[in-house]
Amino acid sequence: MTKIEMFTGKGGVGKTTMSVASALYYAQTGPTLLISTDPSGSLSKIFNCPLDQSVVPVAVNLDAVELTRKLVLDLWRDKFADEIYTVLSSFLPVGREIIDYIEGAPGIDEEFMLDYLLTMAQSGDYETIVWDTAPTVTTLNLLFIQQLFYSHLTQAQKVYMRVKSVFNKVDPLALIDKWLKLTAKIIELLSNDTRAWIVANPEPLPVEQALDIAGSLADFNIGVNGFILNKLLPSAVCEQHPFWREKYRAQQECRGDLLHACGNLPVKEVPELSGRMEVDGFLGEVVKILY
Repeated sequence: MTKIEMFTGKGGVGKTTMSVASALYYAQTGPTLLISTDPSGSLSKIFNCPLDQSVVPVAVNLDAVELTRKLVLDLWRDKFADEIYTVLSSFLPVGREIIDYIEGAPGIDEEFMLDYLLTMAQSGDYETIVWDTAPTVTTLNLLFIQQLFYSHLTQAQKVYMRVKSVFNKVDPLALIDKWLKLTAKIIELLSNDTRAWIVANPEPLPVEQALDIAGSLADFNIGVNGFILNKLLPSAVCEQHPFWREKYRAQQECRGDLLHACGNLPVKEVPELSGRMEVDGFLGEVVKILY
């Protein structure tokens, strides 16, 4: 089975850095896919090639893709547009432009991102998928929409049973049942095959959000590997200047809060690192700390 390792947390805390380092690590032992669903993703810059159109090989055993809204909606059209149009046109006088209208509905791209994740996991092409998620609110909304969609489809079955007679070309219940099973598989994938690392900087708000995320992921039945506390300042560098001494003290206070509240979950501590994000330097150091 393909395992999925997701990195989540407040925006700007280093999720992409941790995701890339982890993907490079897993690629040492088997085929790995790195997926970014962050709207401000920077994978293309890191690997110096366009990744917002399709899956692209970026290293030995490592493929990557940035799921932009445009790419996601193009894939959604290819997979679902014909089915949706067939159902709608069977009882309404509508043309293909109805697909443009549905495509603009809030949450369509978010809904399909998880379908894409399931498709890649079921492909058998990868041992590991590393998922660089969007900032906290967007990711939790993504998971909530999935559960809401499942509930909606369950209710839709009852409604369509009552209006079944108006459909003259297709049976919408078959399509609803298909989507219901697909959504159930996505929820099962998240519950059984997905684990999360929660990334935070040693500051009050990121730490507070990290702890909240842990609780939210538990509500979605997603297991948490632990926390990654990123950009910790070394004491030797800070002790020579009052500003940096105070900065170090504040970071250590936040670190203590996280360690106190994290329960039995491990906390990986990544120091403030200098240099470019390169495999043999910056990223290599992160790999050593995480694994």
